[in-house]
Amino acid sequence: MRKTWLEISLPLLSIAALSTGCTDDVVDEADGGQDEIGATETVDESADDTTTETGEESGTMEGSSETADDTTADDTTADTTADDTTADDTTADDTTADDTTADDTTADTTADDTADTTDTTTEDEGTFCEPGLTICFDADNTQTCVDDGSEFGDPVPCDPTETCQNGVCIPLCDAVEAEPSSIGCSFFANRMDNYNPGDNDSLVVGNIDSVKTVSAQLYFVPNGSNVEQAQGAPVNIPPEGTYTFTLTNAQIESQTTIRNGGVYRVETDIPIVAYQHSPIGSVFTNDASMLLPEHALTGNYVVNSYPATVGNYPSYFTAIAVTDGTTVNFTVPEATAGGGGVTALNAGGSTSVMLNRYDTLNVVVQQQNGGDVSGTVVESDGPLWLVGATECANVPNNGTLYCDHMEEANLPLEYWGQEYVGAHVPYRSGNEDFHWRVYGGEDGVQINTDPVQAGFPLTLNKGEWYQFSTTESFIISGDGPFLPVQYMEGTTGGAGDGDPSQIQSVPTEQFLDAYAFVTGTDYPTHYVQIIRPAGGADVLVDGQVVGDYYTVGTFEVADYPLNQEGTHFANSDQPFGIVSVGYSPATSYGYPGGLKLQVINPQ
Repeated sequence: MRKTWLEISLPLLSIAALSTGCTDDVVDEADGGQDEIGATETVDESADDTTTETGEESGTMEGSSETADDTTADDTTADTTADDTTADDTTADDTTADDTTADDTTADTTADDTADTTDTTTEDEGTFCEPGLTICFDADNTQTCVDDGSEFGDPVPCDPTETCQNGVCIPLCDAVEAEPSSIGCSFFANRMDNYNPGDNDSLVVGNIDSVKTVSAQLYFVPNGSNVEQAQGAPVNIPPEGTYTFTLTNAQIESQTTIRNGGVYRVETDIPIVAYQHSPIGSVFTNDASMLLPEHALTGNYVVNSYPATVGNYPSYFTAIAVTDGTTVNFTVPEATAGGGGVTALNAGGSTSVMLNRYDTLNVVVQQQNGGDVSGTVVESDGPLWLVGATECANVPNNGTLYCDHMEEANLPLEYWGQEYVGAHVPYRSGNEDFHWRVYGGEDGVQINTDPVQAGFPLTLNKGEWYQFSTTESFIISGDGPFLPVQYMEGTTGGAGDGDPSQIQSVPTEQFLDAYAFVTGTDYPTHYVQIIRPAGGADVLVDGQVVGDYYTVGTFEVADYPLNQEGTHFANSDQPFGIVSVGYSPATSYGYPGGLKLQVINPQ
């Protein structure tokens, strides 16, 4: 039988550890064993301010037949019998005292340099296991020792929403929190301020399991409230399928304010991946973000955004509080507008606000033409969902046409790393440049690139950033936490297809060995970009081996085309990184396909 994606990816989630921790203990349990900093650039356009004030949602569902490679996790099961003469590799000799001993552990005794192996037991003669002892048979089943201790009984299945850990069935949603990654069971979303307020945003969720059906409930918190309400009945998402929730609540239009409510949240009974598209389809101004699960959010951020080049479509950030009574402090690099209970700030100024769960803080730059909130340092005593965005921006902002909305669910500082592969997005025309910013995560971080890029090596303090352009991919490393962000070039800048998009890089320290990810919708061209160690293990996408790599330092990069929209799977025998990208005339999207969320930069 083909394994589920969760079984394929057990090592990365530590569900393998959760289940094999019990199955591997079958014998042991039985025997009782144990260019410029702060640069900005430009945009042009205008739009109608039509909004919809309803919190209702509608949805569409897609199923995907794409599957991951049939990787197995056989060491999550253990076959043990009472007739075994040796229990494990610790046996020093083929001599055993008795085939019926309950403890198969052998003890090595030596006398005059002569080894004499004998069996020692901690249980009564004739027993195999401790009566009533329950272990994990595999990730989905438990086994209990029968009353006379002669054997384990038949496997008993856990609930479909559970996995086995230490002989107990626990919710899969709890299991994935043991070692956080970009999969989870609760995700926030918020309709973002875009050039065209008439286009609704979408929350896209993907079922990462190839066997189980997901039950997904969308909640909405009405404006002026802090109480969420279920939006219709739960939706069943088939194995490897996706579902799109439409977000119709009004945007916060180009202003600094605190809004009670107006927030969406999806909750599922087994782990999923989730993405926010603003809006969903291939329209002329949109972008998308990979969302982080609620349990992995923190209160520490350096905002990445981008400047607008025309008034009324500014750079901004949006934060949602996860807990009541959250105090949020932020320090801005440029003057920001005040309003709605938030103080206006000069460059370098700081202020604090108090938020309750589901409150939204929106902060816009004061100089809406060319201003930028990038580099804002946010510190709170509770977790936040935070997105850095621009209503409409040109990349580069030096005269290119066709501005585009850009956004990215910002990565908390705890997850920033010290090494990245600066892989440029897949070529469109071959004539485009690739535009980057590097953000400092603490004071005095020294950063260099290989091959050397203009302006490197350099030193950044917390909240500072450096912007440069290049025509090649590179390795970028430092002696402290930092974050590279790629800003995709617009159509008229030389790309010939697609438009601006904002893509955070994933530290090599946060690579996984298995991913489930979801594409955008209604784009003619999709890629998953694979980043692996040079000469590393094969990477499979939907069961197919990826080839055609090019070398970037000690890593290799492949731009793998995807011919079907929806949920996809990638796996390997060693960690690797992925980026999901889509192109259409005059629009595009891009986001990391997933990552481990290990705390490697404690705050």
